[in-house]
Amino acid sequence: MAKARRGGTEPVKLLLYGPPGVGKSSIADMLALEFTLSPWSIEEVPGKVVTVETVKDWMRELAYGSLYSEWSVKVVNELDRCSRDAQDLLLGYLDKMPPGRGFIGTSNLDLGQLTERFQTRFQSIKLEAPNSDEIRGFLMAHWKVPEAVAAMIAVGCGGNVRAALADLETHFDATCHD
Repeated sequence: MAKARRGGTEPVKLLLYGPPGVGKSSIADMLALEFTLSPWSIEEVPGKVVTVETVKDWMRELAYGSLYSEWSVKVVNELDRCSRDAQDLLLGYLDKMPPGRGFIGTSNLDLGQLTERFQTRFQSIKLEAPNSDEIRGFLMAHWKVPEAVAAMIAVGCGGNVRAALADLETHFDATCHD
């Protein structure tokens, strides 16, 4: 990543996929910030609002970089929710991206449900749901909750980190009011 940021010759095109709640969006945000070193050079868009017009606008803007960084990155969460027409047009956009540009998409789908042509444009990274022991350890290490509470949350969340954190917040709310 540091090599790419220091003047790599290729644009970055990543697709993070896996079950809901495993941190795809958080990782996409961290990677985008790692490339740009500036939140002003990141455009984050939900996939369901990416239309043909959106992609056409992006294509018109390809020649212009960021004022705040050598890199500019688009993060599209739930890329699979873009219309088929927008996905088809995105193929051309991805092919024309110049150096210093990044595109990071996330998807809750198995890659087999996206067209093969679309898949070939990305370096795909599958994120797996953590098991209950991993979530329990995470909760205990970062929030110092008792092991019994961490175990109960870890089993109940079914590998969904977002759900585990919501359950942890509920636990804290309940214990703070006692």
